[in-house]
Amino acid sequence: MVNYTLGEGNTKLKEFQVRSDSGEICISSSLDYETRNVYEFPVIATDRGGLSTTAMVKIQITDINDNNPIFYPSEYNVSLRESGVSSSATSPVVVVAATDLDSGKFGAITYKIVAGNDADLFRIEKTTGEIFINRPSLLSARGQPYHRLNISAIDGGNLKSIKDAEVFISIIDSAQRPPIFEHTRYTYTVSENVRKDTVIGNVKATVFNNGKFLKLLILLILKPLLTNFLVNNCYFSL
Repeated sequence: MVNYTLGEGNTKLKEFQVRSDSGEICISSSLDYETRNVYEFPVIATDRGGLSTTAMVKIQITDINDNNPIFYPSEYNVSLRESGVSSSATSPVVVVAATDLDSGKFGAITYKIVAGNDADLFRIEKTTGEIFINRPSLLSARGQPYHRLNISAIDGGNLKSIKDAEVFISIIDSAQRPPIFEHTRYTYTVSENVRKDTVIGNVKATVFNNGKFLKLLILLILKPLLTNFLVNNCYFSL
């Protein structure tokens, strides 16, 4: 009679066990390709007289399509000036990306716009996730300044992303100018024991918008913990 055992150092192998009387190797715990896909261990056969021999066993785990694609991040925000819309027909506006823990064809991802593109204003490269403007002449800040696209990711085994990515695209009037600070540097001194929500100063910027000068007042308010300062802002016309 021959007795079979796992080799020294492998007695704690939880995924497999060897039946001592038959040498059958059985699965004793769940297997996950993404965690470990190859196992190698020795099996020792010992007879009644104490003589033994050793054989190496190698087990390869094959992948199945058990993971859905996941977008990270799941939200994208893009601002485009009207003057730059035409160039976005050849250069991507944004690139979305999803990952899939499966390997081979099961990990290959294709992308598709599933909502928000009824007028066919945008297109997506299905293998790269690059989003382009498809009809630049129809995009304008006055017509429809905001667009939201829902993007789906599908892997090679036809599993779909559980949550779609959302892409928010804003079209900005080319005549609109960025704000200008009154000073390039602001310095304030504050005691370490000052109370929460105490206004410690403000910075000011001027914006030219729709033919009017607006002044942006930013108040710096002390906040606790990791975010030490809170920025509040308000607009008023000059």
